[in-house]
Amino acid sequence: MLRLVTYFLLLAAFSPTCWAQATSSQADASPGVKRVGIAPVINRFTNAAPKYNGIKHNGGPINDDAGYEASVAVKTSSPLLSEKSDQKRQTTGKFRQDRDQLSGNKRAVPGPEIRLGGPLTAAEEDYANRAYPGTDVPLAATMNAHAAFNQVKAHSQANDTTQPGQWTLIGPSSANFPNILTFSGAAYTTSGRITGLVIGPDCGADHCTLYLAAAGGGIWRTAQALNTSPSQQWDYISGSFGTNAIGTLIIDPTDSSGNTLYAGTGEPNASADSEAGVGIYKTTNGGNTWTKLADMVTGITTTGNGTYTGDAFAGRSIAGIVVDPTNANVIYVASARGVRGVSSVTNGGTTTNPPSPRPPFGLWKSTDGGATFGFIWDGNATTRGVINIALDPNNPNILYASALGQGTWRSKDGGVTFTQIKASLSASTIDRPSFAVTKLRNGKTRMYLGEGVTGAPAARFFRTDDATASVPVFTDLTTPQNIDYCTGQCWYDNVVHSPPGRPDVVYLGGSFDYGNYGFTNNGRAFLYSTDGGISFTDMTWDASTTPTAPGSCCQPNAIAPNGMHPDSHAVVEVPGSRAAFFGGDGGLVRSSGSFTNASSQCTDRGLTGASLTLCQQLLSRIPTQLDSLNNGLSTLQFQSVSLNPFDTSNLMGGTQDNGTFQTTGSTSVWPQVIYGDGGQSGFNAANPVLRFNSFTGQFNDVNFRNGDPTKWVIATGAIVSSLEGSYFYAPIIADPNPARAGTIFQGSNSVWRTQDWAGNQAFLEANCPEFTTSGANTACGDFVQIGPVNATDLTDSGIYGPAVYGADRQGAFLAWIARTRSDTGTLWVATGTGRVFISKNADAAAGSVTYKRLDSLPGATPAPGRFVSGIYVDPANSNHAWISYSGYAFNTPSQPGHVFEVTYNGSSHAKWTQIDGGAGGLADLPVTGVVRDDPTGDIYASSDFGVMRLPRGSTTWVVAGTGLPMVEVNGLTISTSARKLFTATHGRSVWSLQLSGGD
Repeated sequence: MLRLVTYFLLLAAFSPTCWAQATSSQADASPGVKRVGIAPVINRFTNAAPKYNGIKHNGGPINDDAGYEASVAVKTSSPLLSEKSDQKRQTTGKFRQDRDQLSGNKRAVPGPEIRLGGPLTAAEEDYANRAYPGTDVPLAATMNAHAAFNQVKAHSQANDTTQPGQWTLIGPSSANFPNILTFSGAAYTTSGRITGLVIGPDCGADHCTLYLAAAGGGIWRTAQALNTSPSQQWDYISGSFGTNAIGTLIIDPTDSSGNTLYAGTGEPNASADSEAGVGIYKTTNGGNTWTKLADMVTGITTTGNGTYTGDAFAGRSIAGIVVDPTNANVIYVASARGVRGVSSVTNGGTTTNPPSPRPPFGLWKSTDGGATFGFIWDGNATTRGVINIALDPNNPNILYASALGQGTWRSKDGGVTFTQIKASLSASTIDRPSFAVTKLRNGKTRMYLGEGVTGAPAARFFRTDDATASVPVFTDLTTPQNIDYCTGQCWYDNVVHSPPGRPDVVYLGGSFDYGNYGFTNNGRAFLYSTDGGISFTDMTWDASTTPTAPGSCCQPNAIAPNGMHPDSHAVVEVPGSRAAFFGGDGGLVRSSGSFTNASSQCTDRGLTGASLTLCQQLLSRIPTQLDSLNNGLSTLQFQSVSLNPFDTSNLMGGTQDNGTFQTTGSTSVWPQVIYGDGGQSGFNAANPVLRFNSFTGQFNDVNFRNGDPTKWVIATGAIVSSLEGSYFYAPIIADPNPARAGTIFQGSNSVWRTQDWAGNQAFLEANCPEFTTSGANTACGDFVQIGPVNATDLTDSGIYGPAVYGADRQGAFLAWIARTRSDTGTLWVATGTGRVFISKNADAAAGSVTYKRLDSLPGATPAPGRFVSGIYVDPANSNHAWISYSGYAFNTPSQPGHVFEVTYNGSSHAKWTQIDGGAGGLADLPVTGVVRDDPTGDIYASSDFGVMRLPRGSTTWVVAGTGLPMVEVNGLTISTSARKLFTATHGRSVWSLQLSGGD
């Protein structure tokens, strides 16, 4: 997503679901909102019921003695086309709104007075949760957390005498969108977000090396990038890195073999899940081995940052690296802000500056090959960082750079002084200029530049044919073909590329034109010009003419071409060819290099006048063939995983910008069951044919037909329409007890409940179909608040009156809901500020449900006032639970710890016992989730770096298993009966660990 960061969410009146492949969810901390993976524009399974297998899904609990616990936190020219067009217009409308605009007034961060506004609210959310109750995360805290995880690894080698077990990747490596859920109407195989693409100099039909950088999935390589078979042999080559978050990737221009590459870690795209990095890595053998550059800066003092010594890019995100083609020792690096930490309930966000000392972000230069760096430019005091960098193709001593909110600049003296050559389009701090420089035949330097903000003013496109002139003159080449090409999220996806040696060719990449695709254009994910940016054609769909499948959510026309996913980030063209590779939120797509004039299709779209003319131009040169090359890439960014209580080979999981997927046993092929962003998901405990999913915020659907992608229905209209808000991925769980199988609990400011799977199936399917219904339709779903009248708001946010549950730890939203299968009355609930409640009659009539606040009782003094990231309830004693906390303990020095055992005596006392302290503990390592293996008593906890285990009876934490890449783990799900632990990772898909013992 976004992660996140929202994308085109619908209006407050529209369900943010309608998008899966097309948009993507993400919201930034300050810049726009990253649209939720819109794919097509609609919505969303069948029958069964064998034996129950214990499961616990991190997010909101449900568990039982059998071992199950689910925890979570225009018109057309024919009647057919006319009918489809009307539907398409309806569904498209659901994508037109900015998610944060939709619910910006309903988002908050921990604390009663801390409120964030603007497009990046969701993006700020996770960072705020990690920092709470402070406002910042010091760089040292992040570094100490990493060191703490390394210490746990050392404990493992010295103390873990039990067999650790081997983690297994269970997919997907082939994540498949069905044709009815895509914008183009054609099936598509996706992967996670791509941030960089480079192609080796040896590219030919028999051997072509392509490297890709994934936002959270590391670096991958194929030697057969031009292979026309549907599958690629992809190799994951960055296992030695300290992070899988990659911001940029380049080939050293001084190495003619193409074997020397630099990888900059940390994603700079300002989305909620743009994770901060750990510096720069270098390979000289094509990625077989890598070395971490020292990146050292010593005693640098900058305004507001203090005096800092250390890695120049620690805790930052790298937006660009360039190497002087005449001197390999001269390296320039652009750095920006990044994010630390994503949990299954919240998403990440761009950070505010951490307390000093810290490395400044901006432009850096090394003259010794990266051993040391000097800070040469602060981006004209940009508050977000330098986002684009390039050397002049005629003179490597001339440097160009753009900074968020500060326009585009040039240095003619190797970075000593800088002059602005193009002012910002707007005064916004997130105004993002992207540019490309190319050498003209007359020896001058041309610059193409595209710039935009969050929709107003609309993005525009410019060109100068003498970028080295004293005052370059930029011509505005904005036309109806390219205006607003990156829509309201230019801060997130804005690509300008001109291939070397082809100065009249330029590619423009942006988000997706949800309001006009299938009519005046094909989506404009990428635009292409061969006449110096005077005219453009649309590269988003190819010339295939396969008939559109019946029931297509989003294709309004009679044909269904192959297409690209929305949200573009990278493009590289094959040297000597017109073929190109495109990277975005839906992975990798290749164009064949040949083109077709498909302008005749425009007359079938019911267009006239200027609209017809525009369409005919944009479709006059489209790719003859587009192919997805994502088969074999395991880079999806999962938020959580849920398990079928009767078949633990049947999993569902929500992903950033790519929707919700399921597997019925395959460890490679997972079909998508619904588009959009994916948060929590779940199965009915008595009949797993019934499902629910999450998009973002309070938007949830249910399905009565085994996840049939065409049968999802709006379920939470009452919640969306209420005064309440929620986290970006709100907690929602299905009751784990088969006797209460129709019950679903959702957390906003109050706990909301349905006891019949959101209502009558026939009514919902007839009146509330996902594809065409507003997510705020109050007739859709029967969720109600549970709790005393005027006292359901457990956060005491003030929306219903004075505080009821105390004057401390007010605000934020519900962060976790947990329940055990063995007790139908007990419900545990926690807030983002550290409040913890228990209800012993959660199945009573809505107004009769009561809550007891536990963190304020005697014995609860150690309970941290930090974000609760997980609760696991003991199936043998529902008053006994294990609770995990995010955030850093330095903010709550009198309440250290991240994992606690909590026991409630049933009346007036609750005991919090820290179990992650001491010499064998986790130090100040924020924890993103917790589960317990009931048969053995072992505790498992997840973090930004992996999974830890506390063996029963021990005080020393060890790494859980071997073979799991160092990757953010957003959620844990355990099946005690099947003896398996599952992880939802941010960029490396889903993994499982076979648990030992328990006999």
